This record gives sequence, C-alpha cells and structure tokens, in this order.
Amino acid sequence: MSLLYSLPYATDLIGTAWEQILADIKGGTWTEMRDNRPRPDVTAKEGGRDVNYSVKTEGLRVSADRPNARAFLGHYEDLIVARPKVDELLGRGETIDALDANQLGAKVLAYYNEQIVAKYQWHVLSILLRVEARGFIYWEEKPPAVYRPGDYWWQDSGRATGSNRNINGYPRAVAATTRPLPRAKFKWTSGGKQFYVLYPIPRDADVWEISPTELTLQEVREALREKIRAKKRISGQGPVT
Repeated sequence: MSLLYSLPYATDLIGTAWEQILADIKGGTWTEMRDNRPRPDVTAKEGGRDVNYSVKTEGLRVSADRPNARAFLGHYEDLIVARPKVDELLGRGETIDALDANQLGAKVLAYYNEQIVAKYQWHVLSILLRVEARGFIYWEEKPPAVYRPGDYWWQDSGRATGSNRNINGYPRAVAATTRPLPRAKFKWTSGGKQFYVLYPIPRDADVWEISPTELTLQEVREALREKIRAKKRISGQGPVT
C-alpha cells in the first residue's frame, strides 16, 4: 500500500486494488467477480478448506471531532453490504410500490440471508474504511450476520421520489413512537437496490496510516525502465530503449 500511494497518480485506494492486496495478505485468490457484489471477492485456504471473503470498502471524512482513523473507533457507520434484488421475490400481482414497508423490508432481509450470504457461501465479511490523510480501519465479521425478518420493523424514509421506495429498518426494541428515532439499523433503496447496514466500528479494529515516499512521474518511469532492462538482460532478449 505504501508503494501504491507513492505513485504520483494514486490518490485513493480503489476497491479492486484492495481486494488484490487482501488476497495476497491471506495467501488466497482474487476471484475477479464484479457483478453487483453477490459473489465473494477473495477465496483463501484456511484449515484445509476454502474460506470466502466478501470485501467492502468505504471512505470516511475527518472532522474536528474525529480528525484521524483511531478517533472513529466505537462510532457507527452505514455500509453498503449488498444489493438485494427484491423484485425476484415478488409474488403474482405484487409490486414494490404496493407493498407496505414491513412486507418489503422482510423481503430485503430474506433475499440478503438466502440469496446472497447462503447462496454464495459468504464466510467472512471483510471491511476496510479509508479515512482521509491515508488512514485505514480494518475488521472482519466472521461469520457474516444474518437477520431474522421478524426481529425488525420498517417504515418509508420519506426521501424517495416517483415510484421508488426508500425504507428504513429498526429493531423491535425501538418503539415506532420513539421521537427522535435513532439511526436506522438498515436502509434499502429500490432504485439502486443498495442495502445499508449500520455497523459499530469495533474498538479493537486494526488501524494504520500510510506514509508514502513521494515519487515524481519521471522517477516512476525511470524505475520501470530499469526493471524492464534488467528482465530483458536476464532473459537474453537484448537491450531495451
């Protein structure tokens, strides 16, 4: 990661780059699947069996109250973990806009549990939060949580437009009459199918910062040319211009 951030054109860590780095760390394989994220991103051998990692990475903004990565420990963040295609669970004559929020929310959780976590055999939810100034927070949820639909109630968020639905889910322990309501445990949007889960950032999560060596584009080019020259010499392919 230090090498990546030393490059003059690398200003952030994209998800696919982190997945490949994580695969290397775990001694596993990057699956290269990019289909709205139901399939695992990394598979590694652990204890003689294949362990599948679904990798999530999100960016966080620092503030006066939380000026660095460590200051986020113990706080909560909404993370997109999947895109449940609830349309596939609709019965004959059912439509997303006609279902009440509780019916719709129950289908969101059922789809996530059965058609994503179970179907694609998620064993570990791997979460990396990228904090400004090149700070990072990492933890794993092992195994990924699944949620009993009956343990939660849902309501429309009031932010949807047109025929779209944006719904928020709360534990039954939170009364619907509570004012103000706490942050929702779940959010789901019908437009992009994004399923958000409110996660506590563990106080014992791994935290680190990257201190790169700033390289100019010319230095990068020269280093690559020298590496190519050396490989050509070793392989007997002659000089390199």
